[in-house]
Amino acid sequence: MPVGTQHRIGDQALLAVSGVGEQRAARAAEGLVEAGVSGLVSWGCAAGLATGLRAGALCLPEVVVSTDGQRWPTDSAWRQVVADSLGEPAASAGALAHALQVVASHSAKRALAAQTGAVLADMESAAMARVALRHGLPLLVVRSVVDPLELTLPSIITDHIDDSGRVPLAPLLRGLVRRPGDLLTLLQLARGFRASLASLRAVRAGAGDNLLLTQALSCPRPGVVVDRSEPLFP
Repeated sequence: MPVGTQHRIGDQALLAVSGVGEQRAARAAEGLVEAGVSGLVSWGCAAGLATGLRAGALCLPEVVVSTDGQRWPTDSAWRQVVADSLGEPAASAGALAHALQVVASHSAKRALAAQTGAVLADMESAAMARVALRHGLPLLVVRSVVDPLELTLPSIITDHIDDSGRVPLAPLLRGLVRRPGDLLTLLQLARGFRASLASLRAVRAGAGDNLLLTQALSCPRPGVVVDRSEPLFP
């Protein structure tokens, strides 16, 4: 699906393909708000920051955190009904860190974990959290680990990743010619991606197209304060 497009899923969900990074995620989220959605979901893959989170591990974070200490809680009622639909212990909780760029190395992942206390990281959820807060909408984050803490991504990936999060074939092949030893890591990453997609598919199978948002909205919840003072892009 092309970056920047929207796609209807059944009659209760709308998918926006944001691409990589916070500005693209913010634009996608604002587009969903304009389309009239009742809640926002940050959905996709993530980097693992905690020992024991294997490729494919599913996380429904309680909070999104930034390196400067900002925190955006996710909707507790929504998170709980989705977790209940999956069974315990199908998903981990904890915090998700906002990363300004791809967290590629083992050492960088450990440093981000130490700084934020998070168990995984992505580059989009913080932007979606800001949009959700601004418009008074519930936020759910559903992320599955692709590259665990122990896996360091090769420069083939970090140097050539495109807006959609993919690496074009030509630079990938050129990189493997120069560094054939990276093939093993790429195979590990491919297995991780397959495991991550399988976990995300299980969430949709268990929680349905709209991820039980209607049920979550019927739960008692505190009042929501709409913050319209914060700029869209920090």
